[in-house]
Amino acid sequence: MPEKTLKKLNERLLPEWKICFFSALLVGLLAHLYKITSWLPNWDSLVFRYDAQNMVVIGRWFLPVACSLSSFYDLPFLNGLIAIVFHALSAVMICRILPVQQKTTAALIGAVVVSFPTVTSIMMYNYVADGYSIAFFFSVLAARLLTKENPRYLLASLLIALSAGIYQAYITVTILLLLLHLLDGLLFDKQPSPGRWFKKVGCLLLSGAAGIALYAVVLKITLALFSVELLDYQGINATTSLSNIDLLSSFYVVKETFVNSFFDLSNGVNVYIVLNAIILIASLVYYLICIVKNRIYKRPVVLALIVLLTACLVIGAAILAFVNPLVDYHNLMRMGYVSFYLLFLMIYERNVETTEKQLAFKRWAVLLTALVLIGNQVVIANVSYHKAQMAYEKSYGVLIRIADRIEQTPESQTCQKIAVLGALDGSESYSVNLTPDITGITDGYILRADDETVKQSVFCSAINDYCGKNYRFVSGEEKETLARMESVQAMQAWPSNGCVAVVDGTIVIKFGSEGDK
Repeated sequence: MPEKTLKKLNERLLPEWKICFFSALLVGLLAHLYKITSWLPNWDSLVFRYDAQNMVVIGRWFLPVACSLSSFYDLPFLNGLIAIVFHALSAVMICRILPVQQKTTAALIGAVVVSFPTVTSIMMYNYVADGYSIAFFFSVLAARLLTKENPRYLLASLLIALSAGIYQAYITVTILLLLLHLLDGLLFDKQPSPGRWFKKVGCLLLSGAAGIALYAVVLKITLALFSVELLDYQGINATTSLSNIDLLSSFYVVKETFVNSFFDLSNGVNVYIVLNAIILIASLVYYLICIVKNRIYKRPVVLALIVLLTACLVIGAAILAFVNPLVDYHNLMRMGYVSFYLLFLMIYERNVETTEKQLAFKRWAVLLTALVLIGNQVVIANVSYHKAQMAYEKSYGVLIRIADRIEQTPESQTCQKIAVLGALDGSESYSVNLTPDITGITDGYILRADDETVKQSVFCSAINDYCGKNYRFVSGEEKETLARMESVQAMQAWPSNGCVAVVDGTIVIKFGSEGDK
């Protein structure tokens, strides 16, 4: 009977798992309720308000399947709630990977994961928020299957391939969780067997490699089936061919990404940077104390492995830089960096203290620091959404003004095509610098320049939706021909008079020269 099944399931769920889930659910709503109860689009949202997300051309062959869970519409509440739930489930899996036994630790892990700044960026791409959250869940579940007492290597490889097929950057999540698991074992397992440990690591590497190989094979098959080629997007075409490897440049990207993720001083010193300094330094000091008290320094091989794994945490968080050193590791790709916070939270869980006072002091220090961290992440999310609302409303105002100009332009009523030249000032930034940068938000306009690479026109999509039009946007050679015409070159840029004109049956809107993008 369903009732008996649910009762048995409830009995098998440990209290710390439930606390982790509901902590993530509550904090997720505090952080993201602003977004999921409002229509706060960015430039991509205007293009993908309804889209099947067939992104094989950028290597995301499983994205349409994952996004079909909620429909292909950009639904703020449904997609956002699905994203929160899957991040909460992932946090529970993390509690099993490490493993966590204290309820307080479990609650903090759930809260930190769901309010992490990368999740805020995911919410700004709400039309794929459900799909990306499933990719995160798959990557965490793969790590869980690989760290079980009886690992499920083949299933884990499949999940790694599916996660990469949704969004490639989540491979870093699996890597860092496995590194944390191995590091935790070396620090607190009194007698790890070297032979067994190296065998385990070898199996983990083989399983991960098999997952990536499976992803690549399916990608080649889907590209052939759809008769398309990979686009030059984030260097994805060079990445799959491994034709752009440069180790020095890759290590530079790793270093810069780590520093920018935690210590971006472009806005001066603030709460976020101070917290990161406290968390990273406290983690380093505490685990050094663990090494001393557990006498690990007397086991050179184990000590060397701990140092190696610690370095690998930094490298693994930006591992895609090693197949493409030109990759722009923006915030949407940095979910793996939450592992550095998990490393700090595990201080609450692990005990090397000799007195009750020491233990109490440590736990209070971790708890209070984590609460401030969670509160700050909630604030960052809400400020981000406020900025997104302002950018949208400012852009909507410009859109209506331009639509009015079009209606006042002679012969525009019979036009079926529209050409947008250049970009509005302040429309090209795709992140807002709140320290950290939140990808998907701008302080400027969300009416961006046409994207010739992926054949998108944000302005055309917006004016069709908001003004009841049915224009086709001009691109490629046809657009270049228009831009070279003397009459078009003589046009003034927005908001000057004459920035809108009808040329050869096409509505031409000039925001700037074609080089001003």
